[in-house]
Amino acid sequence: MPVRSAPPADVVALARTVLAAAHGLSAPAARAALVAMAQDRGWPVTRCAEFVVATVGGKASR
Repeated sequence: MPVRSAPPADVVALARTVLAAAHGLSAPAARAALVAMAQDRGWPVTRCAEFVVATVGGKASR
């Protein structure tokens, strides 16, 4: 059975929500933080969003 992944827009939205909640940011500030994080790493925004979501998922399962 193939693994299903969320659409990139959903992953980016979830990552922005996580950043906003974790750091008390507004929605535009969370988006800017995600873009800056991606630029710092040289990754596309969607890849950085996947990383943020995976990191939170990993911590939640401990």
